[in-house]
Amino acid sequence: MYHLFISSAQKEFSAERRALKDYIHGDPLLQRFFRVFLFEDLPASDRRVDEVYLAEVDRSQIYLGLFGRDYGFEDTDGVSPTEHEFDRATASSKERLIFISHVTDAERHPKMRALINKAGHQLIR
Repeated sequence: MYHLFISSAQKEFSAERRALKDYIHGDPLLQRFFRVFLFEDLPASDRRVDEVYLAEVDRSQIYLGLFGRDYGFEDTDGVSPTEHEFDRATASSKERLIFISHVTDAERHPKMRALINKAGHQLIR
């Protein structure tokens, strides 16, 4: 069973995240091979949020990033969970699939443009 971690700014891609999980878990063949992790499906916990999502990245074999306009919530270091998740998947040599929404760079948050650029450079290697 492969664990697939879906990463994105949650609010921007909430419908797409749910549709991906529902499609995979609803398909008789795909559900035999893949389990999809969505952070929003987790019950409340006393663990730190970043510990939870990074542990799930570690547990997953595949990272799927949906990159669009929004960069998302920034922690005290100014980094979003999406970027932390991508960095963790990269450092752990996970299979990474990145899908970029069709909007102009001018419509993207500057940090999302930088993350897309970083992902492009790291995925080409």
